[in-house]
Amino acid sequence: KKRQHAPIYKNNPHIDKIISHPFFARIIPYHFRRFKRPAYLQFDYGYLTPSLNYKKNATEIIAEMLGVELRDKRLQVFLTGEENDQAKRELSAYADPVVILHITSMTSKNQHWPLSNWERLVTEMPECTFIQLGKQHEEKVEGAVDWRGKSSVRETLALMKHASSFVGVVSSLDHATNILDIPGVVLFGPSSPEVWGHSNNINLYTGLRCAPCIDLLLHSPCPYGQPCMTGISVEDVKTALRAQLAKRKLPSKL
Repeated sequence: KKRQHAPIYKNNPHIDKIISHPFFARIIPYHFRRFKRPAYLQFDYGYLTPSLNYKKNATEIIAEMLGVELRDKRLQVFLTGEENDQAKRELSAYADPVVILHITSMTSKNQHWPLSNWERLVTEMPECTFIQLGKQHEEKVEGAVDWRGKSSVRETLALMKHASSFVGVVSSLDHATNILDIPGVVLFGPSSPEVWGHSNNINLYTGLRCAPCIDLLLHSPCPYGQPCMTGISVEDVKTALRAQLAKRKLPSKL
């Protein structure tokens, strides 16, 4: 739907062409070739208030909207050999394990974790190199390698693919961990992990009585001071991240 999302579909063998439109996504995948003209599909599933009305993953909701059978919930991106090699070279400059860090949600500030907690996490895990990705205007986490605003969408995906793990709030990069099969840690507060979570991650969720409220409050501030996020401790995140890093070190199955 958004122009900046288009590079994600580059090299995808299942899609011929995507044309951006303010209200509709004009999608012309290979299985629509039998039609004389492309199908127009309304594609903003946010209007369905999924956190309130669904008990299934967003991938299943989207498949339902498109009227297709979902055979695999894992998302896909097709990186080139050159993109992979470049990411490996850039990451080789840093001590392993490298953890990708992303602290900002574009959906709602209610999904943010206190900056002081992120800085404590980095300080208390000196065995890791934390690389902060995101937009240039996002808050800087002291102690993390600052790559805010320095990589394109595809470069970001390639970097994540070759990192050891990921930690962050619910965001586009959290969904990218599913694409790249990274064992990450994602902090949920006002959003539902049942809808927005992925099985490759440890999804931290306090599950307060007022949650999930993301579809009700949207950009309005939480009247209670975000207890769903502040209730997730630095120790909780450290424990989950160390468990995920341990998985990354296991030999791959043939």
